[in-house]
Amino acid sequence: MARYRLRLLLQEFDVPPGETVLGRSPECHITIDDPLVSREHAKVLHMGDRVILRDLGSRNGSKINGDPLHGEIELKDGDRIRIGNQEILFTRVVAPNRPGRPTGSLRHCSSCRAPYLAEAPSCPHCGFVPGAEDTLSGRKIALDRQSWSLQLQLELLEKALSVGRMQEADRALKSIDEQIEKRLDAKGEIDPQQLNAACAGAIKLSSTRGDGLWVAWIFGTLTHAIKLPLPTLVAMLAQLPPIILDDVGTQLDQYVGFLGTHAGTLGPHEAEVIRALTSLRDEVQARRARAPQGRG
Repeated sequence: MARYRLRLLLQEFDVPPGETVLGRSPECHITIDDPLVSREHAKVLHMGDRVILRDLGSRNGSKINGDPLHGEIELKDGDRIRIGNQEILFTRVVAPNRPGRPTGSLRHCSSCRAPYLAEAPSCPHCGFVPGAEDTLSGRKIALDRQSWSLQLQLELLEKALSVGRMQEADRALKSIDEQIEKRLDAKGEIDPQQLNAACAGAIKLSSTRGDGLWVAWIFGTLTHAIKLPLPTLVAMLAQLPPIILDDVGTQLDQYVGFLGTHAGTLGPHEAEVIRALTSLRDEVQARRARAPQGRG
């Protein structure tokens, strides 16, 4: 009988006769820690010389060689399975080999203490490079890993907003907030595109909910990061209902004042963005001045 394997990152798994369930649940045969993977995402069926991949009605679906999987498909040597953000390579074993994961020595990461193959150049869990604690390359790999984790949450946020799951979007933004704050507190850098994507998601969520909670978060986070929003983001802010902008008038005023103290150091679009936000602030203040006394 032919033998088959699934390769995920640095690990290989034999596909035994019968079924192998892949998913996020620890009860699965192969557990994949990825928020875009369903608890029971897909199933591999090994029947004689045939191996079938079947999606189990997962929320985000499965792909085979880049194409969406509808129902099930027979796997061929070299097929690439995509579930969540993980790519799994399906292979037919030609030479006899031991079952289970590949042989070799393991080391424990001195940063996160997780075990991994000693042949790997860096820890696949946290990006730490052995022997490079103080080198620029070591810090860069760790930063890439953090950016990847943040990107996962941004994709979850966009997915939740696109299907109207506001509670999931709120949870994703809270996780994004924690990651950004942790990075900024450690004097780390935030990818400007990721920061603006988070702010855009916050605007969409606030617009749907009808309150200014996450818009206020934008101004606080941009102040902490000492960053400008892109002009497109300012345009999104200008399209918010007046009741939301009035709700965050104080935070907007404080942020405009902060930009004034850093004028000349914030880079491209500085004058355009400050001018547009100042105009927006002035509109909010004018509405407040016209409002009847006693309005909360």
